[in-house]
Amino acid sequence: MASTPDLRTIAQQIFQRTLAAIDVEALVRGYLQLAGDKLTVGDEAHDLPRLARIFVIGIGKASVAMARAVKSALGERLTDGLIVTNAVTGEALSRLRVLLGGHPLPNQASIEAAEAAFNLLRTADGEDTLVIFLISGGGSALFEKPIDDALNLDDLQAVNRTLVGCGAVISEMNVVRRRLSAVKGGRLAEAAPHARQISLYISDVNSDDLATIASGPTLPDHATQADFERIIERYDLLRQFPPRVSTLISSSALPEMRQPDPRFAPRRSHHLLLDNAKALAEARRIAEQEYGLVVEVADDLIEGEVEEMARIHLARLAELRAKHAGRTVCLLSGGEVICPVRGNGQGGRNQEFALRAAIALSQQPPSNALVLSAGTDGIDGNSPAAGAIVDAATVRRAIELGLSPEDHLHRSDSFNFFNALGDAIITGPTGNNVRDLRVLLAQ
Repeated sequence: MASTPDLRTIAQQIFQRTLAAIDVEALVRGYLQLAGDKLTVGDEAHDLPRLARIFVIGIGKASVAMARAVKSALGERLTDGLIVTNAVTGEALSRLRVLLGGHPLPNQASIEAAEAAFNLLRTADGEDTLVIFLISGGGSALFEKPIDDALNLDDLQAVNRTLVGCGAVISEMNVVRRRLSAVKGGRLAEAAPHARQISLYISDVNSDDLATIASGPTLPDHATQADFERIIERYDLLRQFPPRVSTLISSSALPEMRQPDPRFAPRRSHHLLLDNAKALAEARRIAEQEYGLVVEVADDLIEGEVEEMARIHLARLAELRAKHAGRTVCLLSGGEVICPVRGNGQGGRNQEFALRAAIALSQQPPSNALVLSAGTDGIDGNSPAAGAIVDAATVRRAIELGLSPEDHLHRSDSFNFFNALGDAIITGPTGNNVRDLRVLLAQ
């Protein structure tokens, strides 16, 4: 009889099997079908003889996998395409140009990618043309063009660096990004207003707010000018932004966010294919059916300050264990904790969450509990890890190696802490991006 896996193995397998269950390419293949001359996208049907050209523009960490599925369905019927991502996973895409933009900060390739997309869309603006947009998380940095020629790449990078480190949540960051961008908030789609447009989304945001994914290149901005000003003031951004950016924001030269012409709305559709909730549902299924765990999904623990979130998660895990004495329990949650950057080390929000959980576990009575936190994109902050895994012995093991948990927290250097322990979770870029997954187990 096979032995029962330990908690560490179970947590790692739940994470890995969840990633396999939410494979982007397989999902898009199932959603987009070609039968004869009819292309079906979800519940939409399109007669291909009526279309002279079909273009594909993919933006984000999942765009390569999405584009591979679209190309598999359409083959030679594709006229042209452009894919912008952070890493190419799997085999190359023939006939589709792939550009590597910058992430977490935009780079020159991010700007070149936006310009290339605009050039492509200018040739695609016709009623007999279909443009398929593939939108996923990470696109805010990977694909960018400043709203005003007075701003340069250094300005854009400084803005993004400030937003990531100021404590704002992703929805607030994107309100600011959209106002300063020539591609976000629906501005990209307006480059080909007459074309038939289909946007497919892999969501890395809360509440399935499609306009927030990659800062909404094909959807209008619903935030108001008052929302924008409130965020600028709340985080004291005018003082932190580069002078050219602050001057533009303070002047009357910053363009208003325009709403799309309602005449073109019937020719545009938007489809959510995958999000964090679906990933959590798969993780729950795996934990219950394959490991027989008692599972609770904490769908209220989505965003919050990292230290407080670690404390609340552990308290919730203890409550779940108390309710089910003698059983192995599993607490699942997703989203993204808020983790301001303080030092110049390597790490990210998942590894800092895990490190703070490890410290808390070391200060409690001995228990058989474990915490895994990792990003579904395989990249946590500025580190090569997806996240980390900890238990009550983590801090003791670290001290024995001469590692100080507090020092690594102070320097935002959680990756080097976990890498030295062998507890960093390293998957490489996954070609997916539906936020983070946290797996907490206890007996």
